[in-house]
Amino acid sequence: MVVNRMAHGVYLLGDLAQVAGAELRGDAGYQISAVAPLDTAGSGDLTFYHDMHLRGLLKTSKAGAILIAPQEAEQFSGNCLLTDNPYAAFARVMQHIYPQVAPRPGLHHTAQLARDAQVDPGARIDAHVQIGAGAVIAKGVWLEAGTFVGAGAEVGQGSHLYPGVKIYGGCKVGAGCVLHAGVVIGADGFGFAEADGRFLKIPQVGRVLIGNNVEVGANSCIDRGALADTVIEDGVKIDNLVQIGHNVQIGAHTVVAGQTGIAGSVRIGRHCRIGGQVGIAGHLEIADGCVIAGQSAVTHSLRRAGVYSGVIPVQEASHWRRIAARLDGLDTLFRRMKRVERTLEQDLSTNGEPPDRE
Repeated sequence: MVVNRMAHGVYLLGDLAQVAGAELRGDAGYQISAVAPLDTAGSGDLTFYHDMHLRGLLKTSKAGAILIAPQEAEQFSGNCLLTDNPYAAFARVMQHIYPQVAPRPGLHHTAQLARDAQVDPGARIDAHVQIGAGAVIAKGVWLEAGTFVGAGAEVGQGSHLYPGVKIYGGCKVGAGCVLHAGVVIGADGFGFAEADGRFLKIPQVGRVLIGNNVEVGANSCIDRGALADTVIEDGVKIDNLVQIGHNVQIGAHTVVAGQTGIAGSVRIGRHCRIGGQVGIAGHLEIADGCVIAGQSAVTHSLRRAGVYSGVIPVQEASHWRRIAARLDGLDTLFRRMKRVERTLEQDLSTNGEPPDRE
């Protein structure tokens, strides 16, 4: 599938309210021709508000209508679509105005298919695509120019692989997935054993298994497992330039922002949110529902849901261990200092002068 990026015609505000699942406050017959940001929207535009930092724009915005939470609606004098989740409602409206368009099936004459590759006649195979022996390409798949699908790999129904995507042999991509340009699925994990000052390569014989409705951003890499498989469950969203090591497991509907690095054998739960440039050390477990702030360094398992952040610049190892030990005692030290302060305040109020320090 591909998004039709050109909006067509006009839309009645009452109809858009139903699409968004929102309550209309205003003129149901008001005509919307486009969507726009809050600060630039004009009389024919629909916009949305969900960021308190932009509250000052509500009174000056010239938008024809706005998706907004009920408690904020008094700040905007025009047409409102009231909803507790304006951002999600805006996504529904965007999907309605800019719908996905199914690609026209076809096989470009420069594509190279192995004789026993199974390519559904309803798929679209563009120029210079290569499909290996025994690979399976389902109905509605779109493989854009220069994509490679290795031997025994599978791409599920309706998935869209942008130009230059590489799917190594044996890996599986589920239905409804989007893999942006330059994505590499199934490269060898970083597995080497040191012997006599040299490194011996450990063959990586696992696969990458990607569930349904997964999106992977441009130039991200997901390594195949060493023995077991690397697994990305349904609904996971991965940003650009993300590295996912061998044998990693990422639970359903987790999102990972750009330039994050996840070392081998990490297990990440469902519905997690991982910010940009996060580093996660190997063999850790991240519980369901964890939120990890951008640029955090995760060096130990997070075994319960919560919001986590923090990073310390690199130090010489022995020095860092001493600092880490002292950091653990900072909270105790703080409480002791507060008790001392209270004692001093009591002495001052009683005696009118500081206590004798000798």
